[in-house]
Amino acid sequence: MQFLKFTLLRLALFAAVFWLLYWGMRWNLWVAAGIGLVVAFAVSYLFFNRLRLAASADLAARFSGAGGRKNEVADDDAAAEDAAAEAAEREDPERGRS
Repeated sequence: MQFLKFTLLRLALFAAVFWLLYWGMRWNLWVAAGIGLVVAFAVSYLFFNRLRLAASADLAARFSGAGGRKNEVADDDAAAEDAAAEAAEREDPERGRS
């Protein structure tokens, strides 16, 4: 959940700076977007360090499999495949040896 909060915060920062430069000051589209990206990165890196680290830990836990739900589903699926393969081999033993 921290990752979503951090991402939305950075997008809001980018949108605010972009809107101010592009619509408010009539700067070039690409210049306003570039400056918006740099400012959003710098502000979030400097002032939202705890949220950034929590978001990083959240992503690391999600991709390392610490969530557990994905592994349970994969284990159940593998067990069902093994059971189906064993049942097919019991019905026709020659089919499994090719």
